[in-house]
Amino acid sequence: MQPLDSTTVRRTARPVTVLQMGGGNFLRGFVDWMIHVADEAGVMDAGVAVVHVTDRPDPAFELLRAQDGLFHVTLEGIKDGQPVREITRVECVQEVVAAHTEFERYRDLYLGADLRVLVSNTTEAGIVWVEDDDITARPPASFPLKVTALLHDRFEHFGGDPTKGLAIVPCELIEDNGSTLREYVLRHAAAAGLSEEFQQWVRECCTFSDTLVDRIVPGFPRDGIARIQAETGFDDQVVVKGEYFHVWAISGGEAVREVLPLDKAGLDVRFMEDIAPFRAQKVRVLNGSHTALSAVGLQLGHESVREAFEDPAVRRYVDELVADEVLPTIDGEPEVLRGFAAGILERFGNPFLHHRLADIALNAVSKWRTRNLPVYVDRVRAGESAQLTVLSLAAVLLLQSGAAAVPGFVPVDDAGALALLAGGPGAGGDGGAGDGADEAAVWVGRAVRGLDLAAGLDPVEADVLIARTAEMVESLTTEGARATLARVLAETTVG
Repeated sequence: MQPLDSTTVRRTARPVTVLQMGGGNFLRGFVDWMIHVADEAGVMDAGVAVVHVTDRPDPAFELLRAQDGLFHVTLEGIKDGQPVREITRVECVQEVVAAHTEFERYRDLYLGADLRVLVSNTTEAGIVWVEDDDITARPPASFPLKVTALLHDRFEHFGGDPTKGLAIVPCELIEDNGSTLREYVLRHAAAAGLSEEFQQWVRECCTFSDTLVDRIVPGFPRDGIARIQAETGFDDQVVVKGEYFHVWAISGGEAVREVLPLDKAGLDVRFMEDIAPFRAQKVRVLNGSHTALSAVGLQLGHESVREAFEDPAVRRYVDELVADEVLPTIDGEPEVLRGFAAGILERFGNPFLHHRLADIALNAVSKWRTRNLPVYVDRVRAGESAQLTVLSLAAVLLLQSGAAAVPGFVPVDDAGALALLAGGPGAGGDGGAGDGADEAAVWVGRAVRGLDLAAGLDPVEADVLIARTAEMVESLTTEGARATLARVLAETTVG
């Protein structure tokens, strides 16, 4: 088996048009893979420079450097109901550099005349305001000040040339990631006393896109690496495994699409003026159904998304939840929305990924509030029922209380939520006379009001949610999860 580097692979030399802040699994299995596909399709001629942005050693970064930026991406999943698997050798990365130990080379790259795009994934903790960071450091410590410093250096190097601004496309998993980064860059510029001309250049000549990224990228496939290396013939030490599905929503419209025309290569990259509606669509369909599935599935004894989705009752529950309660609350063409939902749900049965329900259940109370409550509120406003969503709330509350008695499951959530829910109905003697229904009503009422799980509802509507949820909790506690699920599904069919 031969090593993987520039001595064993002859690849096309490309101009560095993309500066990538971060070289982790996600960026390589998502952004770099896309750029390689676009290069191969002839719609781009883009080289990538991968930058290690922290001062902490990273063995994976050194392995990528040793392979001259070459690596394989193996994708596995379901497409049109059939399992698919493909391996791609990604060849777009032209250089791998550490900003803190190779500053001059890093500076040469960000001052490159061909550079057009900056992408990043510095984790959710990367786009933060650091008060005492030093803009004169080479480089500054925080990511927003790094961006401020490199943009200012670029502004001065090119004499304020308006064509040398950058399209900045962050992939960090926070809402309004680009807008927040732009705010911090301008705030740093003002705090450092940088010229108004520079600040105006940032506003007018640089774009900061809000984005939404979606692909599960587990990372290095330890269990299957021998097979992959045998198939490729290379001793690749930084293989990335991901699911076949992908979507990237990018705000900024045509201005960004001109320099990053990935959609022209057939990739599911969507350029929009505002991604907020698409974010709401994705959160309600994918994340909301994940929250419901995890709470119900765990109480039925399932461990993973795939295993739960293979249970006919669970599959029907999720299908009907999405079709009958979620999609009617989303603006858009029904046919388009149904197609979007079908693509999302197809991923749940991916036989190649082991997505643990317990991992999805982390912080389930706040997740339900963000993902599922808006669906319930919209259904109430439309004069419609949402019993499947109510069941998801009852299942979440019972699961996080610890009273669901799921073997091996330990609730992890906000400390206040766990304290309020601890033990489930009757743990604190709320029922008085030992009436299970009364205990459930008191417990659910305290939880819904104390955890802000009725936001957007008036007091009467909140009382209705509490009463319906308490009924579900009592049923889950006395009849069990499977009998409750069967009854609720039967009732929604009759209704």
